[in-house]
Amino acid sequence: MSQAMTPFELENELGLRLRGLDFGATLTSLSLPLGEGRREVLLGCTDADYPTQQVWLGAVAGRFANRIGGAELVRDGQRWLLDANQSPHCLHGGRGGFHRQSWQIKELEADRVRLQLRSKDGDQGFPGNLKVELEYRLEQWDLVVDFHASTDAPTPVSLTSHSYFNLDGGSKDVRQHAITIRAERFLPTDASGLPLAPSAVEGPFDLRTERLIGQDWLSHPQQRQAKGYDHAYLLGGEQSEWAARVVSADKQLAMEVHTNQPSLQFYSGNWLASTPGRDGLPHQDHQGFCLEAQQLPDSPNRPELGDPWLLPGQRYHHQTRYRFVPAA
Repeated sequence: MSQAMTPFELENELGLRLRGLDFGATLTSLSLPLGEGRREVLLGCTDADYPTQQVWLGAVAGRFANRIGGAELVRDGQRWLLDANQSPHCLHGGRGGFHRQSWQIKELEADRVRLQLRSKDGDQGFPGNLKVELEYRLEQWDLVVDFHASTDAPTPVSLTSHSYFNLDGGSKDVRQHAITIRAERFLPTDASGLPLAPSAVEGPFDLRTERLIGQDWLSHPQQRQAKGYDHAYLLGGEQSEWAARVVSADKQLAMEVHTNQPSLQFYSGNWLASTPGRDGLPHQDHQGFCLEAQQLPDSPNRPELGDPWLLPGQRYHHQTRYRFVPAA
């Protein structure tokens, strides 16, 4: 039986256009006027392919983005087994996580939409009933992603938009994009993708000054292990400053990422091959990149990586802005 899906479309006065689905709160298209035409900056597929694609294409990852080691939670003498969808770990909330659930569209205006999801106690093994509200807004050249959540029992929460960007549009390889990330530390990973201890950025992982994504490609053992970048960068400093900036290969468009989250997962689309595209042709590896603002991976059971546990009476708030800067 096919999944029923309701689309939504937003546009603002500057011509920024966003399209999405209630299924997975998925973003399917983001385009803006550039030069004499428009440029599409998100990877996508046909609506019918979203329920079966396996790379979280444009969807919300949750209840906990990234990996939880051993697919289990331990707190105050209690233990919860999670869905080990990337055995032996839980990735992005499990195989039936928020990317596979139908969100309710609660409000829809020309340039904003508010969606809601209620995740029941035991959803993919997670404790507590979680209520999530998500607003996508178009503000001038910004796509704003704004999450709020509350719970009736302690539960780890880390929500993120798993959108794949290609600022050149079309099917070009994003390794010719130039990237900067304002982070002095990142999380190396073991062979299964779980983070090790925070480490000072070095070699191709030092992105504090602009460099091509593909510069010195696979020259570092961490890159060879992951087939590219798939690492969390630890953020700090003023939230008014951008945390990351990416420039298209043709230098016509830049994107700045502003967020109140403690880390950005930079993923260079290493496992995109065979994912369906909009035009019937499959995507290729490295055809899109992700900058996923989130809590630190595996932090629910590792206090040294932060405290992502949301308690009753507390309010989770995550805001990320993807700001587009067209060339003058």
